Amino acid sequence: MRYIIQLSTGSFEKSSVKAADVLQKLELCCRHLRPEKLIFGWAPDAELNRMICEFSTEQGMESYLWLPVFAEIQDFTKVRINQKITQDKEKAFHTDGGDRFEFACQSDALTLKRAEEVFDKMTDGCAVNGVFLDRIRYASPAVSGNAIYGCWCPHCQNTYQSCGVATGKILEMAGNRDLGKFIPKERHGMAYRFADQNVDRLMEAKRTVISRQVSQLCGAFRKRGLKIGIDTFAPAIADFVGQDLSALGKQADFVKPMVYLRTNAPAGLPFELKGLGEAVKRKLDQLWGGPVDTITNVVKQVCLLKDMGIGVTPGIDVNKIEGICSADGNYVRTFIEELGKAGCDAVVLSWDVMRISREMTETLESLREL
Repeated sequence: MRYIIQLSTGSFEKSSVKAADVLQKLELCCRHLRPEKLIFGWAPDAELNRMICEFSTEQGMESYLWLPVFAEIQDFTKVRINQKITQDKEKAFHTDGGDRFEFACQSDALTLKRAEEVFDKMTDGCAVNGVFLDRIRYASPAVSGNAIYGCWCPHCQNTYQSCGVATGKILEMAGNRDLGKFIPKERHGMAYRFADQNVDRLMEAKRTVISRQVSQLCGAFRKRGLKIGIDTFAPAIADFVGQDLSALGKQADFVKPMVYLRTNAPAGLPFELKGLGEAVKRKLDQLWGGPVDTITNVVKQVCLLKDMGIGVTPGIDVNKIEGICSADGNYVRTFIEELGKAGCDAVVLSWDVMRISREMTETLESLREL
C-alpha cells in the first residue's frame, strides 16, 4: 500500500506546531512509511511552509497545500455569506483546531478569486507541487439543520428557479421542518433521485453549482502547472452536500473520499449519518445493499469510483483522539487489507500525522508491502 500523509500545522489564524517537531515527525514518516505525497496546512507561517516544501523535495515527496475553498479562508466583507433558508438561531459550530465551518455563498465568483489569492500568499517562495482542495461543498446537515437546502441568498434562489425549482414550495417545506422529502427514492451511481420534484431539482442545482465552481478553480490552478487533489465526503453521503463525485473526479489527479468510520466529528460517517437522521440512514443502507458505515460497504463505494476511472485514494482515519476518533491498529489493518484486496493501492493517512502514534506507525509500516 502506498501512502499519502496529511499534516495539520494549525489554523489560518496561527500555527499550532513547532518547526522542529514537524521536521522530526516528517523524518519519522519518511523513514517508516515512505509517503509519496504530503498534504499540509493551514498555518500562515511562511518560514514553516518553505521548510516543509524543501524537506519534501529532498525526500522526493510531492507537496500539496491544503486549501479549504468555501469556508475558513473567505472574507465576508467581500463575498456573500451563505444565507440560511430560515432565520432560526443555530449554535455556531467550530472545532478545537480552529475550524469554524462558516461557509461563503457557493455560487459567488469572488470566492474563487479569494482561494487563488490565499494559495499564492501561502506558497510564496515555496516549491509546491499542487493544491489540495477542501470544503468544496455546501455546509453539512450535521452541523446546520438548514444546510441541506443550500445557500438561500437572492442570487442562489434565482439559480434554483432557473433549474425549475418552485422556491416557494421549498420555503414552505423548510418552515414546516419537513425533511422527510429528502429521503432518497433511488440511487444512480453516487447521486440520488427524490420523489418530490422540487427537492430533486434543488439537489441537482446544488451539484451543478459545486461542479462548475470547482472546474473553474481547477482550471486556474492548472494554468499554474499544479497538480490537484480534492477532499470529498464518503460516496454514500456526498450528494447531500452537493458533491457530484463523478463530475468532480474528472477534475483532479486524485480524489480523497473521507471514509472515516471511527470519527465522530465533521466528515466522519457516524457524525454525518446521525445528522441526516435515522430515516435517511435506513434508506441509504437499502440503496447500497447493506449498512453504509461498514468497511465492507465503504470498500464497495470506493470501488465504484475506481471503476469510473477516477484516481481514488481513500482517506482513512488513523488518529486516536479522545471523544473524536477511536482508530486503532486492528481497525486500520482490516481497512487497508480490504482496500488492497479490492485493488486500491494508495490511501491518505488522515487526518493529521502530527498526532499519529508510534503503535499506529508500526502497524502502517507492516502494511506497506501489501
